Amino acid sequence: MDSMVSVVVQGEDIYGVAAMTTTLVEHARRLHGTSPTVAAALGRLLTGAALMGAWLKEPTHRVALQVNGRGPVHRLVAESDGAGRVRGYADVPTADMPSRHGKLNVGGVVGQGILHVVKEVGGELPTTGAVPLVSGEIAEDLAAYFVHSEQIPSAVSLGVFVRPDHVVTAAGGFLIQFHATVAEDVVDHIEQSLAQMPAVTTMVQEGYDPQEMLQHAFGGLPLEVVRQTTPVWFCQCSRARAVRALIAMGEQELHQLIAQREGSQVCCEYCNTEYRFRHQDLEALLAEIMHNA
Repeated sequence: MDSMVSVVVQGEDIYGVAAMTTTLVEHARRLHGTSPTVAAALGRLLTGAALMGAWLKEPTHRVALQVNGRGPVHRLVAESDGAGRVRGYADVPTADMPSRHGKLNVGGVVGQGILHVVKEVGGELPTTGAVPLVSGEIAEDLAAYFVHSEQIPSAVSLGVFVRPDHVVTAAGGFLIQFHATVAEDVVDHIEQSLAQMPAVTTMVQEGYDPQEMLQHAFGGLPLEVVRQTTPVWFCQCSRARAVRALIAMGEQELHQLIAQREGSQVCCEYCNTEYRFRHQDLEALLAEIMHNA
């Protein structure tokens, strides 16, 4: 079962969050019909979004990650909120690349590009940041974002294991952040612990839970658990949102759709749900818009 835990190192301004996301990532793979490489890329981004969402103060607060790359997948999108609800998609879910050194070539399928981060935390305007991709491998790119856009030294590790039959059998990751000047010996201790850690997918396959993952990462430093959540796939699309999308097209576009006399459909990119509108539905919607104008 997927799970996520947030901790602080006792006596230090060091924060950590770790998650197991196998069920979430496998659901995304099946929903979007991704290739193994895109399953790994999207799964890492979904896990990264979940980890970042764990530090949001309110359930309605939200973080959105968008990777725009020059590789064959083109774009990856993942969102999470403060309640651990996650969703995402890939522009070209079937894109693929030959493996590299026996591993899925995530960096190749993503390519060079930009990572965009948007946070909605209750203010009038969302906060935004963007950094060039370091490797396209997602974890290094998120770490670079924290250092360059938020000035927070961070360690990020993400992993997704996809079997030869394309099923995701292990996914997870952790995020560690230093929010103040920390004694050099403590930093050295953590860096040595991180260097000796097994791969995230290995730890998930061996049965580590998120707290054990963090205990390993922090080399046994005393931890205080501050929050436990369950990351889950959740899409807030609805027919009402689809109606708003049609309204946003404007009267001229609606007139053109009505003239075709074939109705229309709005498909959610995140969950592939289709909302169908008959010819008479579009006419009624246009009449309502003109009445309220």
